[in-house]
Amino acid sequence: MSAAPAIASEAAPARVLLLRLSSIGDVVHAIPAFQALRDALPEAEIGWAVERMAAPLVRRLPGLDHVHELDVQQWRGALLRPATWRAARAALAAIKARNYDVAIDLQGLWKSAALARLSGARTLGLATSDLRERGVRHLYHAQAKPAGAHAHVTDRGMRLAQAAWPGISGVARWPTMSTPQDGHAAEQGLARLGTGRPVLIHSAANWSSKQYPDASWAAVGQGIHDATGHPVIWLWGPGEEARALRLAEVAGPGNHACFATELPELAALIGHARVLVGGDSAPLHLAVACGTPVVALFGPTDPARLGPLDPADRVVVRRLECSHCHRRTCPLGTNECLTTIGPDEIVRAVIARLEHSAGVEG
Repeated sequence: MSAAPAIASEAAPARVLLLRLSSIGDVVHAIPAFQALRDALPEAEIGWAVERMAAPLVRRLPGLDHVHELDVQQWRGALLRPATWRAARAALAAIKARNYDVAIDLQGLWKSAALARLSGARTLGLATSDLRERGVRHLYHAQAKPAGAHAHVTDRGMRLAQAAWPGISGVARWPTMSTPQDGHAAEQGLARLGTGRPVLIHSAANWSSKQYPDASWAAVGQGIHDATGHPVIWLWGPGEEARALRLAEVAGPGNHACFATELPELAALIGHARVLVGGDSAPLHLAVACGTPVVALFGPTDPARLGPLDPADRVVVRRLECSHCHRRTCPLGTNECLTTIGPDEIVRAVIARLEHSAGVEG
């Protein structure tokens, strides 16, 4: 099915609602669309509907007028409680009270498309071919032009911004996502560890198919410190601290588990790093947004769609017949796309990325 006409008209929209509810990495990918609209529509009132976990990062965006924080995860776990429905109705009422002209669904799922439609605004969504849940196209008044199966996810967001208002370029740009106070907190944490400017590793994954073996990760941390002398800090999020502590200990001297951070403080810390090493996860995408050098480890997901955008960054990937299946668990039960990658291959990529950065700075 071809895309519906673009929603743009001669009159600039006065009030725009963006919907990218989750996850954190996907919210990061949607920020260039916000920035493009903010630049093109300086007088417009822009709001963002987002789930609670990613809300602290969205609140840091300069020029964002309203943040509609939704606790969808908690609501799902308590659907029979009257308090859940009161909270959901109150959240929807707050959105409708803003009288948005256009609601742009950057997520393309039933939950986000339904919320866009219930907002009372004219709805704009991804092209049908770019939707994961294609039935949601019936909730849109208009759709963006197709981006293609292998287009980077930021490009899909930019196409939505372009459909909302003509003249927007396709260049993705992220604003600063942390304050000086966030930066000071990150600097204090580094001072407590006594590390100076570190290499960061994020080893955790929310899919089992994305999980690189712990022993291999520890060898990466040890290898980076042995080869470069730089301190290595292991990042962690909710439920990941014990693992980061264990891997830092196994990796040995020069490796440290990170201090606790909120999302904006994590963005500031990543901005201080020499390089970030990690898989397809929120810290990796934050590093790309912060302009921090990246070494990305990809397995079941496609780096062309989700990987770094800087040609100087390194992607470590094993191309197999079953590559990029985008399955949460490996259909073969082997995770071969990751387990066949040796730690030394990742360490070499880190050394090459550091050398490139040194050459640019020199």
